[in-house]
Amino acid sequence: MTLEELTKVHPDYEAFLPEWMFYIRSYLGGKWYRDGDYLLKHPFESDDNYKRRKEIAYFYNYCAPIVDIFTSYLTRKQPQRSYGNLSAQVVPPRQPLTLFDAFWWDCDLENTNFEQFMRDAQRYANIYGRVSIMVDKPALFALTKAQAKEQGIRPYVYIITPENILDWEYTRLVSGQPVLSMVKIRESEDIYRIWSRTGWESWRVSTEGKERSAVKTGEGLHDLGEIPMVNLYNKKSGIRMIGVSDLQDIADINKNIYYFCSDAKEIIENTAFPMLAMPYDKGGQNEIQEVGPKNILQFDPELPNSIPQWLEPPSGSLAEIREWIQQDIQEIRHAAKIGWLRNSQDSVQPWSGVALEVLGDQLFALLIEKATNSEQAELDIFRLFAKWEGEVFTGNVEYPRDFAIKDLTISLQNAMSAGTARINSLTFEKERQKKIVSAVIPDMEEVQRETIFKEIEELQALPTPPANP
Repeated sequence: MTLEELTKVHPDYEAFLPEWMFYIRSYLGGKWYRDGDYLLKHPFESDDNYKRRKEIAYFYNYCAPIVDIFTSYLTRKQPQRSYGNLSAQVVPPRQPLTLFDAFWWDCDLENTNFEQFMRDAQRYANIYGRVSIMVDKPALFALTKAQAKEQGIRPYVYIITPENILDWEYTRLVSGQPVLSMVKIRESEDIYRIWSRTGWESWRVSTEGKERSAVKTGEGLHDLGEIPMVNLYNKKSGIRMIGVSDLQDIADINKNIYYFCSDAKEIIENTAFPMLAMPYDKGGQNEIQEVGPKNILQFDPELPNSIPQWLEPPSGSLAEIREWIQQDIQEIRHAAKIGWLRNSQDSVQPWSGVALEVLGDQLFALLIEKATNSEQAELDIFRLFAKWEGEVFTGNVEYPRDFAIKDLTISLQNAMSAGTARINSLTFEKERQKKIVSAVIPDMEEVQRETIFKEIEELQALPTPPANP
């Protein structure tokens, strides 16, 4: 393989790489965002002033909270999992009895349990639109499963973000199903691994000699019949290996706020420190070199009223900038389908009931799609784990479909209001009280919850409630 072939990238990779980097920098903020050169230089602005303005710029990060909110909604309730012959328990014991038990509590060989790993993977999927999860196994041999358990020889997983998957190919089986037939991964600087449906090869870029060259450093075979990589999509775009990020529109609006904050800071500084205007010496060497907010403005001494003076820039645009920032914040919440979370102080007019219902439905549909994609990713991970071990996965994964979209006070208000309704049903009253208990004390110990629910179930029939006054 030539160096050109090794470093070749997929056309979609080249097209979407700037967006991927923009999304991850928008999530991380801080130095990562400043180093992204997202602050535009004003026309006629000096290089020194632009560099200084860039160094002191600050980024109000609205992207990270939105990604984290979506992740928390999706993972607030744990999915129902069963593992078939891999493990008999829903939550495997910390003292592992099987190789899968050990995998559950340390799935990436870095002491990360599987639930935390999936939360991290979902977070990255929300940011990039899609992340890949490799299900690999050490190239070691064990005679028995006991020996494999003792030596820690088992499959493990790790996340590959899109900017590190440089190239890929799909092929169609006889059945017409498209399958991934090649994927090229950049593991580190000048280190590459190429997977196929039958094995893998590792390569590096050699700098020995006068020219750079591609050197194969290892290879291996497997009998999986497929590349052991799982794609976790946030939302599918219709293009293979390309997903839709939650920050697709939000990051651009947040960047606009970044611009406005820099402009506002510049206006405030210039207002606090006026610019000096003074006549220049026509016979001297101090004629004007550069005009800017940080320089002395010089003018012809023969003009009328040619006396030194301080010039203060207008500050009226600050109010308009503040209005634009507030508007952008509202647009971010609206684009994120969480407009109903805004503070009542942000707007004079509250949301109507119909608007709240529409936004709630949109967010619910978004979370349903995320849950469906996460289910499929987990099923594929467990299937590949079993395949590495020569077994067939017979378990199941089912994510919850009831998400905590409304805020706690709204849920409680609905439950309390239901108590005043004239519904003479003991079953309804029991379920209403259980809902209130779960909402008020969500972190309750399971033993206490069972005790309270048992007491609620022992309630006697209620008398007919009187008419509301």
